[in-house]
Amino acid sequence: MKKLAALLISLAMILAMAVTGCSSSGSGQTASPQPSQPAGSQTPAASGDYPKSSIQVVIPFSAGGGTDLFARIVVDKMSQIVGVPIEVVNVPGGSATIGTTQVANANTDGYTIGFSISTPLCVTPLLGETSYTLEDMQPICNAYTVLHGIYVAADSPIQDVDDLIAFINEKGGTLSYAGSGTGNMQHMCLEEWASQADPEGTWNLTNVPYDGDPEEIVALMSGELPFATLQVHGAKSAVEAGNVRCIMIFGDTTPQWMTDGGYFGPNSVELGYECRVKGLVGFYGPAGMSADAVKVLSDAFHQAVQDEGVLESIANIGLEPDYRDTEAYTAGLEELVPVADELLHQLGFIAG
Repeated sequence: MKKLAALLISLAMILAMAVTGCSSSGSGQTASPQPSQPAGSQTPAASGDYPKSSIQVVIPFSAGGGTDLFARIVVDKMSQIVGVPIEVVNVPGGSATIGTTQVANANTDGYTIGFSISTPLCVTPLLGETSYTLEDMQPICNAYTVLHGIYVAADSPIQDVDDLIAFINEKGGTLSYAGSGTGNMQHMCLEEWASQADPEGTWNLTNVPYDGDPEEIVALMSGELPFATLQVHGAKSAVEAGNVRCIMIFGDTTPQWMTDGGYFGPNSVELGYECRVKGLVGFYGPAGMSADAVKVLSDAFHQAVQDEGVLESIANIGLEPDYRDTEAYTAGLEELVPVADELLHQLGFIAG
């Protein structure tokens, strides 16, 4: 009965958070209030003839998610820095390809740009489902990196990755786990790790897709599945509530909130596993944008995330800035394409 009560309470908390997040409007207002900036304290990033009018940031997802909330926090400060309004516009649908296509086809004057995870830029085009490729985009800068991890229920006997490997082997290598979809970043991260944990390829792990992190968390807590791949920021409240535990984060980073809170969350690199799948999230525009416009926007974002109020608001949604300039962001996206191609072939999403 205690376990059932805890499950019902946690489900109510998760649903309440989802309703709160989805109540954000798409009007361009920030998700979190920002402190006023003293007059004269900004050093304008704008230079030359750009920008002269308002800028539109297309987000290919619905309002209320992590990508949307992060963008709304930073563009408010960026608007102050460049001296013109910056409006967030949500254009969801088509697995994020509708909004991304809109940016690819936009005028190259820099007044319509996008903000997105790297999946619709680097992964979806490999499946032949888009009219654009990464070459049709002009990367501007990376803003943050989505971290994914392997999670278990709080009362699971699986304490770490070694326990998980032993558990999978005890099941003959055949096991189902919870994911948020197929062929996405989480799926590819798990596949890349599994190929290293099981170099002989004897495992047969089945990704059971759920609608998102909240549904996966409920599946873990109810004992429906033994482990799940979750977005680290999406699982933050469940970790803090003691409902789920992280046993490994893919990549070379453990977020500050986990370190500060004393939560277990070793990253895969420190455990000896390579992770080439990077969940980059950044600004981009159509190919052909001027170098001046790209620099103004990149510099404005970099300056915005130096602001303590902005950093506090970002931390409140469980994320951390990961600024990478145009050159580094471009390189990161270009490096992801062949990695995604390899893993999508491995998973059977691309024939041949």
